[in-house]
Amino acid sequence: MIKLEWSEGLKRKIRQDDLADLTIPTWTLVEEAMKAGKIQEALEFLDYARFEAKAMHHAEVTMVDQALTLLASINEENVEKYWRKRYTPRVEEWLSTTPGTLESLQRICEYQRGHFGSGATVKEEEDRYVESVDLCGSGGELRKSGDCGVTRKAYPWAWNKVGVPYYCAHCCIFMEHIPIEKRGYPIRVHEIEEGELGVRCVRFYYKRPELIPEEYFERIGKVKTIK
Repeated sequence: MIKLEWSEGLKRKIRQDDLADLTIPTWTLVEEAMKAGKIQEALEFLDYARFEAKAMHHAEVTMVDQALTLLASINEENVEKYWRKRYTPRVEEWLSTTPGTLESLQRICEYQRGHFGSGATVKEEEDRYVESVDLCGSGGELRKSGDCGVTRKAYPWAWNKVGVPYYCAHCCIFMEHIPIEKRGYPIRVHEIEEGELGVRCVRFYYKRPELIPEEYFERIGKVKTIK
């Protein structure tokens, strides 16, 4: 028997099903309730499923941050090595399967939705698309907590800024460094504050590579070759 009920011990709702039902995915319960026309029940299960997924997501992001912080305590350059090993094949796949700027934007927004971020907007300008996220559900949450590993020196792989979370540096390596090395220009570029970090993140997707300002190459130690 499925029982999503308040727990006095945990001070929140949690599934307290019969043992035989405890492993049934909550998403399955959402689907079954919808098919049965039980809309309110489906909405309640949906809200709980989101809680389950977000809790797991946060735990995994925190685990990555702690592992990177440990690597950095030995040598901060280990952070770049880790992210390069992780994302070089991903970039190769991306560049071979994602044909244009708009498709990259759509694909990345899909990721962003999966990160449970909030306050995200996208607008089109003459030369680019601008994605603004008030609170990214991964790096933004870490930055908001104030309890994460950050760069102690300025490195090209972290926008040459001090105080960039090791976790957030993957955006610089994944979206800027490796694509520039592979094809001459980034997938997207980022604006991230220095020092006392806020949590808002802005990303730019230029419609043509020649429109990308040289400063976005120079700040990470690259040279713009496409004019």
